Amino acid sequence: MTKSLYNTLYLLILLVGVLACAKKDDIVDPVAGGGNTTTLTGNTEATDAQNNQYTVGFDQASSNNQNPYVIKKDGQGNQLWKVTYENTGVDGRAVLVTVDANNVPWVVFTVDGGSNDAGYITKKQINADAFSGVYMNSYGSGGGPKASVIAQLDPATGNIVKGSFMTARLTSGKTNTLNITKIGFNNGNFAFEISSAAWPPGKGSSYIRFPDITDDNRIDGAFKIYYEIKTDLSEIVVATLLTQ
Repeated sequence: MTKSLYNTLYLLILLVGVLACAKKDDIVDPVAGGGNTTTLTGNTEATDAQNNQYTVGFDQASSNNQNPYVIKKDGQGNQLWKVTYENTGVDGRAVLVTVDANNVPWVVFTVDGGSNDAGYITKKQINADAFSGVYMNSYGSGGGPKASVIAQLDPATGNIVKGSFMTARLTSGKTNTLNITKIGFNNGNFAFEISSAAWPPGKGSSYIRFPDITDDNRIDGAFKIYYEIKTDLSEIVVATLLTQ
């Protein structure tokens, strides 16, 4: 083989390698949703840059009723506040927490039903208009399935600054259970993964059934979806069906 032919083959091999790497980098991870990714977590504790720790949980109010809370402690372990966000006959729990780049805590609650009681999650520990202008401002119609609530908290008081319900729906349109399993941030949005047996939402500023999915898209009996919602909780901007 001549030196000239050898050099030509070498350049061709090098070019193929470069193109292969470029192709790989262009692939968008459907779980992460694309660049600037923060790993999603399913944690019940989170620590901010000042070493303040947030812990979520619930008090067992009776044999069949729970009330959700968030506790904030400083770096020395001193409790700064504990806020209970719902104390009606509706079962409520605080199940996930994370902290954003501005040291603001974000929490996922669950509620097994709606209520007009003054102790309900949309009324009890909220700032003005916390549930206004958001994707879903109420539990919706239905009985006692488990809806999730995404909430941004005031780190000084624990009050809900912005909150939105997230639900699946039956074919009839009634509210059904939607479980948020992981949370984080991506591309300036609040990112999360869900599991639901009923029909999950797609993209948009109000519930629209996720398009073009069938029962065959379920994994172990449930739909798994990756979402991103704007941090003012007004609109779902990414909705990707997960396949594993």
